[in-house]
Amino acid sequence: MNQTHNAPPTGHDLLRPKKSIWLGLSTVLLVIIFISELIIVALLNDGWVNHIRTPVVDYFSLFPLFWMEEPLAALEFISTKSIIMFAHHNVRSDLNIWTLEYDLITLLVYCFSALLSSWLITSHTAIAKKKLITPLVGTGILVFTFTYMTAVEHCAGATWVGYVSLYGLGISGFDLYPYYQVVFASAGLVLIGLGITRLKTTR
Repeated sequence: MNQTHNAPPTGHDLLRPKKSIWLGLSTVLLVIIFISELIIVALLNDGWVNHIRTPVVDYFSLFPLFWMEEPLAALEFISTKSIIMFAHHNVRSDLNIWTLEYDLITLLVYCFSALLSSWLITSHTAIAKKKLITPLVGTGILVFTFTYMTAVEHCAGATWVGYVSLYGLGISGFDLYPYYQVVFASAGLVLIGLGITRLKTTR
């Protein structure tokens, strides 16, 4: 009688998560990112979300005109204008006390971070849990780097949350140069690269 034996999973097999699990966890992580940010901002600014806007949809009728006359300006419009905005709106003053705004670039970075984090968790947890910390911290830094908000006390337009946090701590007098974000984004990518490299050595 022939007997078949199931070979134990190899390291290569463990690095192949099921697509449904990977995408499902990615969706969960993406939702967690949004909910966590909204809760943190709401608690720090004493007001929950009571207003949602979609600026790109509101102004999308202008996109064809931009595209015909200035394609580059049209691309800048579609990539930098907030696709969705969560806000706490004060009815009496007709002002948004705070907003969290997500443009196309931010949403793409969020999706990338969620997909990468999900892949790391589903494919490497069984091999090296501790070594997951470095790349996951890197994805968290990327999310932080591309998150924008407004707070009526500190800024009029969408501003990187890093600057708003400094204003909230009473620190002012610094220049709003984008190289701060470049430094954070670079640090996040370095941690991701370093973490993945270390994980490869555990196969």
